[in-house]
Amino acid sequence: MWISTDFPIIFYLTLLLVGISFVQADSKGVDVSSLTSTSAFQCVKGQGYTRAGVRAYIEAWGGNPGGKVDANLVQNYNNAIAAGLSVDLYIFPCTGRSTCKSPATQASEAIDAMNANHMQIGTIWLDVEVDPQSNNWPDVTTNQNTLTAFKTALDDSKLNWGVYSSQSQWETVTGSTNWELDSSKPLWYAHYDNNPSFSDFTAFGGWTAPTAKQYAGDASLCGGSFDLNYYST
Repeated sequence: MWISTDFPIIFYLTLLLVGISFVQADSKGVDVSSLTSTSAFQCVKGQGYTRAGVRAYIEAWGGNPGGKVDANLVQNYNNAIAAGLSVDLYIFPCTGRSTCKSPATQASEAIDAMNANHMQIGTIWLDVEVDPQSNNWPDVTTNQNTLTAFKTALDDSKLNWGVYSSQSQWETVTGSTNWELDSSKPLWYAHYDNNPSFSDFTAFGGWTAPTAKQYAGDASLCGGSFDLNYYST
């Protein structure tokens, strides 16, 4: 690199360090599973939260037990964008029942809804956690096969995707903290310690470093209900 002698080298070093700090800056965000107003998103934006996770797909019971696009997806996305937040989506899949649609169909339905509404997202996350009400991850072999099928479908989409889970949930679902789905993908892990940092992280699933952490759940904030998240970038 050529450096003009008109400015001291320390000036350029300072600029370089500022640039590095900007690239590596941490951020905080929220995620929602219910209809959330633009004003609530604007309020959390004013409190320093810059990202929103919006549920795109739900397991669903009753009349549509195979899984379906979240009825609030489009409105929540539009409201978060109107508030000036960047948006990720997450899929809470239907698993463990014969009535569930295939992983390929579930992923396709979520992505089709995203594309039909011209959504610009950062990452689409696969939510891997046990729902006590539905026994959604019934046995290790089936669970691993289901996860592998979701990986194939999400890989085929060419979207940036990652996994949401925790060490304990991962062990329960897959049978081992060491079982790997794809540790090259980003990890968003959950640990409700009200600490927006990765200081508590313990490796699992092949992930040695996370991208995001859900550090608080169901926080009443700005007239809405939000989970709170910390991001490394």
